[in-house]
Amino acid sequence: MPFIRAERSRLRKWLLTNLPIQWGKHVTEIHHDDAGVEVFFKDGTSAKGDIVVGADGVYSPVRTHLLQRPSSDLLQVVPLSAIVGELTLSGDAFERQLALGHSAYNLINPELGFIGFVGLHYVLPDGKSGRFYWMFMQPDAEVNDSQHWLQTSTQQEKLAHVLQTTAGLPPKLREIFELTPAEGIRKEPHIWRDLELDSLPSSRVVLLGDAAHAMTPSRGEGAFHAFIDAIKLAKVLAQLDADGDFHDITAVKTAVAGYHEEMLRRGGAAVRASRSSYQDAQKRAEDGNHFITGMKQLSNEPIVLAS
Repeated sequence: MPFIRAERSRLRKWLLTNLPIQWGKHVTEIHHDDAGVEVFFKDGTSAKGDIVVGADGVYSPVRTHLLQRPSSDLLQVVPLSAIVGELTLSGDAFERQLALGHSAYNLINPELGFIGFVGLHYVLPDGKSGRFYWMFMQPDAEVNDSQHWLQTSTQQEKLAHVLQTTAGLPPKLREIFELTPAEGIRKEPHIWRDLELDSLPSSRVVLLGDAAHAMTPSRGEGAFHAFIDAIKLAKVLAQLDADGDFHDITAVKTAVAGYHEEMLRRGGAAVRASRSSYQDAQKRAEDGNHFITGMKQLSNEPIVLAS
């Protein structure tokens, strides 16, 4: 199956084309009844409408209101530590990274002791350099401990740990880590959390994306399912509007129930698949081959930048 990857900030900017956005809004309350819904914000303003769509991420305030349960009760910590680095490469080093993967590549092997992901943020205007980032992840059941070493270590100490762990890699695969300066290491540790919900109430409040089914990035499916959610929900809302049913609470609840049921079934399967995928990356099958099927070697395709 083809894998399409997009740089998130550029994708978001494109999606915002011609949309009037009010930034800095923080939901404090949501009131909804048979007649409609009103959302109240921290700045003292409010907005009224027919439907509230909670597409507000892993720590969704809309979800908290809808379920009357805090995120801490619902989110599961994924036992996987992560160190993140960023750097700019140019010239031959830039070419070598593009040869390994034009957009991104993974380092996955049970013997490595870590899972690696390297991605190209964007190519700079000169066409001969680019901004990269990488994630270095290891199984770690204590990652959420407030005394975890990643909570207190310096950027240099984090980088030293990565360099020590990757020292056995071939030079072309460890180069991205060795070229990263200490100041390119993200200071705060990244803790992955996922979310699997069995059901959602049917009302004028609906959820989509990470607010409903946050998942690890191991399969790269989080944004994909958010898009599917949005497309399916848009069709449901368009039909309610066409039928003039937005003021019929029974019709609204029926439509929302159908959307939520399909979305949670599909999204929950993706959450479980993503969760098992990072676990499978650390295994070998009984025949000795990598447990994950469909793995391919890096192409190492020669790259020549235009002069």
